[in-house]
Amino acid sequence: MGHRLAGLAVALSACSLNVDYTGTLFACDPDGACPAHYVCQDMRCVPTEPQPAACAVAVGAGDGHSCAIRKDGSAWCWGRNDFGQLGDGTTTDRTAPVAVSGTQLPRLSAIAGGDEHTCALGADGSVWCWGHNDAGQLGNSSTSDFHAPVAVSNLGDAIAIASGAAHTCAIRADHSVMCWGANDAGQIGNGAFSDQLAPSPIDSLHGVTAIAAGGGATCAVDGNQQLWCWGDNEHGQLGDGTKMTHPVPTPAALHDAVGTAVGDGFACALGSASSGSQVTCFGLNDNGQLGATVDPNAEHLIGVPVEFAGVAVSIVARTNFACLTDDHKRVWCWGQNDDSQLADDTGDDRFVPVLTGYGDAAAVVAGGAHTCALSPAGGIRCSGYNGRGELGNGRRTSQGTPHPVAGIQNAVSVTAGEFHTCATLKDGTVTCWGGNDAGDLGDGTWISRGRPGPVTALAGVQGLASGFGHSCALSGGAVTCWGRNDRGQLGDATTYTRGYPRAVSGLATVDQIAAGGNTSCARIGGTVSCWGQGGNGQLGNADNFDADTPVGVKMLMPGVRSIAVGDAHACAITGDQSVACWGANGGGQLGNGNKASSNVPVAAIDLGGADQIVAGDGFTCAHTAPDGVWCWGFGFNGEIGIDDFDTFTTPQHLTSLTGTMKIIAGGSHACAIKASGALACWGASYSGEVGDGGYNNRGTPVAVAMPNSASVLDVSAGEGHTCAVLADGSVACWGDDRLGQLGDGILADRAPVAPLLPCP
Repeated sequence: MGHRLAGLAVALSACSLNVDYTGTLFACDPDGACPAHYVCQDMRCVPTEPQPAACAVAVGAGDGHSCAIRKDGSAWCWGRNDFGQLGDGTTTDRTAPVAVSGTQLPRLSAIAGGDEHTCALGADGSVWCWGHNDAGQLGNSSTSDFHAPVAVSNLGDAIAIASGAAHTCAIRADHSVMCWGANDAGQIGNGAFSDQLAPSPIDSLHGVTAIAAGGGATCAVDGNQQLWCWGDNEHGQLGDGTKMTHPVPTPAALHDAVGTAVGDGFACALGSASSGSQVTCFGLNDNGQLGATVDPNAEHLIGVPVEFAGVAVSIVARTNFACLTDDHKRVWCWGQNDDSQLADDTGDDRFVPVLTGYGDAAAVVAGGAHTCALSPAGGIRCSGYNGRGELGNGRRTSQGTPHPVAGIQNAVSVTAGEFHTCATLKDGTVTCWGGNDAGDLGDGTWISRGRPGPVTALAGVQGLASGFGHSCALSGGAVTCWGRNDRGQLGDATTYTRGYPRAVSGLATVDQIAAGGNTSCARIGGTVSCWGQGGNGQLGNADNFDADTPVGVKMLMPGVRSIAVGDAHACAITGDQSVACWGANGGGQLGNGNKASSNVPVAAIDLGGADQIVAGDGFTCAHTAPDGVWCWGFGFNGEIGIDDFDTFTTPQHLTSLTGTMKIIAGGSHACAIKASGALACWGASYSGEVGDGGYNNRGTPVAVAMPNSASVLDVSAGEGHTCAVLADGSVACWGDDRLGQLGDGILADRAPVAPLLPCP
């Protein structure tokens, strides 16, 4: 869904949508027609995928990467590569398959991925691993990372391999088992709890026919069809009826197993044909990973049958989901599905198996939040999260550095919501892009868009603010809002979601607007009114109820200079330039030294003259003249910016940050524009939202380089992405791009796509 097709527009009848194919995911014609190379799915034109190259004999998946073995015995990998887990000699992410380096490699027959490492089985019985090695998961008697394959020590007769988060196991020719790597929960199975840097035999286990490794646990099946499990058992995932950790193989309650799979906090077993090939899962079920309509809040220590009426022939599991293949070579999956990893063309969790879009499958593998299936002909298709390129189709859905938004050259400001972005242009109009499931883009549709498009009937805009799924604009003292409205955040006296701007009831002569979470606020003549969600007291009106029209913030001194709204709290700079906050306070984001929430503003914080205030998801930052920055609240992702990943209930001074002119706060990250026009950001960066090219959280501010070294005029941060207005009026964005919020025309693929594997 990231292809582009420029220069085609179709005019429809007066009652239908205009169709513009210059972006992605636009409406089909009324008769279901789309341009060449696009197909109509749910009345959206999406690009057709190329037929997968048919030369693979095996496929594997890690947490954020995928791999394949071709018919010529070579290994190819793609996706995340910060520890060298792709084996190409680099640490550069790859959006398309690259060859695993190493002329010493034998012909390979199987491949398995851990969280950050990969292992492959040679046709000669040797095992080769590469990537992260902090716990010895490469098995070469060291703890050094290797960006190209190294041979596992003292192992030359392996016939099968399995990788967990940071450990690996192999079945040997005599059907004994050896494991190596992380062993903090006893997942190696040798009775110890110390990491094993080289293969360690499991003396108590014999005749093994199948093995699987998960986060901190391992399971195997022996020749008597007995299931044995060991390691972490916090949620009862070992299936022995207890929650006791076992550092040696322990028999599970299941006695007729022929296969097994292990995720994080749960495991599954495939029963024999004589028992009906029933799949049974045990352990955690908070995302439906047990595959049955049982209590999602309960842990099932013995196991529950997966509600599948067909004949299962294999199973796999990872993190919080699982899949099986049936006797018709179809793939069924269940569990967590936030990123469409279940390949069912939705993002809905599934508590019972659902048929995927893979069709004819010889094998399926599960990654951290993606799956890949191998067809009998040797083709591979993948589905799910693609932020690091793990689908291999060349269209990753995150960017770790700023990328230009096409078509904008006259922006003056930008605002980022949870999954959408809007910019105010010099002519006073507004353009938006990104997620649109609740009318977030204000164009009257509910179709997500990876390209900017105008907000309906909006002009003369002087201020713009976005919450999770709604936005508000200030024009001539009046406020209009659009998008999600389930908590009254649009302020139009209803809770009806709106795909176009609606006037906020009873507001006039407004000086400033702010939005965050499901709440909006306005500053009027030195006073503050708020509307929307109020369950945490974030409306500041002395109660804890939602309001679909503005209500006045109580006990706030007149003369308010500025306001900010976070996920569930809000703040104001008062007339004497002190800071007062109200709402949720579980992380100390109100800054008054405790964690008690308040539905009215708490005692003002004197920072010596605050002139800016911003609020994120559980943290707050303020700016003081001339260039001081102070932050407080949740800091587990580095949000506080002082290189201390903790919670702070009082303001902390970012002494390493000087020369600042403007600050902003997003979901769990923040940024500051310096007087020089340079930008620095800090905090969470799972999707690259900090913008320095990395995907690790940053505890202190780091420099963010703009395209052509341009100066930054304005910046805004969403839940997992960031956008900036540059000196030439262009906009650059970085971070999460699954719903098109970076404006580069790319959106996440919800149906399986083909990795660009070259065939010899």
